[in-house]
Amino acid sequence: MPTDKADNIIIFFQKNKSLIISDILRGRGGLSAEWFLVTRSDNDSVDWILKDINTVCNFYGQGTVTISPRGSLKIGRVTMQRKGGTPDPTSLQFKINPLDLFED
Repeated sequence: MPTDKADNIIIFFQKNKSLIISDILRGRGGLSAEWFLVTRSDNDSVDWILKDINTVCNFYGQGTVTISPRGSLKIGRVTMQRKGGTPDPTSLQFKINPLDLFED
């Protein structure tokens, strides 16, 4: 990808980062999330954490917008990449590690 196009992509996502993170994690409209629940299991115990969605959006939005060497876009702590395994090359997937919230 030409450098000028990559720079324009980074500028766009940096300007709209909070809205994009909110759309990914919270959603919009009447069914938008207000809470974020994460559970984890270690051997015989189960642990969980419940956080309000604004805190979660701020947590995952921390950091800069960059393009990885393999072409994925990092938006703070969220990775955006083309969804593989499907015949539709225009689908995107967003990845987070929910267990990171336990360290916050």
